[in-house]
Formats: sequence, structure tokens, C-alpha cells
Amino acid sequence: MANIDFVEKEYFEQLFGMRSGYVLDFSNSSFQEFIYSIMKIDIYSKYHGLSKAKILRKIIAEYDNVTVGKLLLEIMRYMQAKNMIEDKDTALFKKCAEIGNRLIGKTVSVKNTTQNTMQGATKKPVIDYNKYLNELKSLTNFADTPQERGFAFERYLHNLFESNGLEPRGSFRIVGEQIDGSFLLFNEVYLLEAKWTSKKIDKGDLVIFNEKVSSKSGFTRGLFISFSDYSEEALATFSSGRTVNIVLMTVQELAIALARQFDLSNVLKRKVRALAEEGNCNKSILEM
Repeated sequence: MANIDFVEKEYFEQLFGMRSGYVLDFSNSSFQEFIYSIMKIDIYSKYHGLSKAKILRKIIAEYDNVTVGKLLLEIMRYMQAKNMIEDKDTALFKKCAEIGNRLIGKTVSVKNTTQNTMQGATKKPVIDYNKYLNELKSLTNFADTPQERGFAFERYLHNLFESNGLEPRGSFRIVGEQIDGSFLLFNEVYLLEAKWTSKKIDKGDLVIFNEKVSSKSGFTRGLFISFSDYSEEALATFSSGRTVNIVLMTVQELAIALARQFDLSNVLKRKVRALAEEGNCNKSILEM
């Protein structure tokens, strides 16, 4: 049983909205998938006939500190990803973060917990905007093959994201598909697709990347960066009839951000927010 007392349990009951038997906005299937991804148990086989809230209470009662702490923190991370934390819940969220970190054996001060959980690192890295803007411009005169130019673009983005504290991971392959890379934005993992081609990105490219992202989990998102923009047909019809989990950016927008010395994390955050609030996956940097 996890070392969590009655009052601490009540904090989580309130934060997750468990009074009515639910846990946040999880459906039965998404909650089942979510718990399995973390604990590798089928909750509806183990806890047949119970509501989502009762299942979570059972897990807290039956499993050890680290397992329970990790699960509670992951549910809180899900809340962040879905923009569920209202201003009135900030203090409660902070208390629950402290409890979760204590359970996994992580000693974090109240000040650091608030900053790291709610805002990410407070120290802004020093960015040489002119250097990265000039390097981006130089890619337009890249003499090698389109494939080599694509690799050079991926390396450029890796270095740019690293300098912005986004903890990028380079290109990697999993069974059946290639991923150009990934990065962390406010403690959330985003997959990356980067295309430096003379042809505008069509609907098929967007659908394929969106499916890659959507197949990972219900809260995975992605960023698509294109040199040659996106076709009108792609922008007009891509979101029709499907859930969109990616945001779009162009190299031209990236150049504007660097020229105006915009914080890259905030630019991406605003794009993600436009997707969540407006259903707009292609919010222009000029509209922000």
C-alpha cells in the first residue's frame, strides 16, 4: 500500500474530479490504455465492474509508493497536456505534485516543484539568434543532394532545439516507420517531421505523420516543419473527419522567429494552444 494518508488522497480526489466515479475526461478505453502504458496491467480484467475512480483508489491501496507516485504524476502530466489546470487549481496541483514526488523518492522544494511542474525550467538559455539565422539561410544554398540537405536540416534543428533547452532526440526507427526526431516542450514529448523539398507538402504527408503521432498514445503530439509551405488542398482538407494531433510550421516562420529573437518554446506553445482552443493546426507566427 502506498504511503498516502486520507487528506492527501482527498487532494487527488478533488484534482481528478473523482467524486462522480470518473477520472478527468478519460473514457473507459482511454483509461484502460493509459494505465496499461504505465503499469502493464489490464484494469478491467483485474478490477472487473468498477468505475474508473474506484479502480484508481484500488491501485493506490494495493501498490507500492513508486508505482502509485509514478501513476499519479503521469495523470497530472496528462492534465497539463490537455490544458486542464485552471487558475483556481494551481495550489492544489502543487500539493499533489509534492505528494507524487515524495512517493517516488524525489525530494523537491515547494518553489522548485511549482516551477518545474507548471512552467518548465526557469533559466532561459542564451541563444545566438544571428548564428542560427545565418545557418538557416546557408541551407538554401546547400550544394549536395536533396537527401543530404534533408539530413543537414535535421542536424540544424537538433542543434537549434538543444540550444533552446528542448532536449531533442535525433532521427530514430521503430518497427515499420521512421521518425525524424523528438523533443520536449514544457515536459511533454513531441515527435518531429522535417521536410526541406521544393514541392509543397500535400495532404498525404500530413495524414501519414498525424497517424504516426496518433498511434503512439492519446496525448502524443507532433510538429511538422516544411521548407516549401503546405499545399492549399492540404490545409483545406487535412483536418476534415480526423482528430489532429500535430501543428504545422514553415522554415519562413522559423526565420521570422530568429530574426525577431522570439523564444522558440513560446512560439511552439502558442501554436499548440491554437490547436487545442481553436482547432487551428496552422496558426501563423504573424497572427500571434
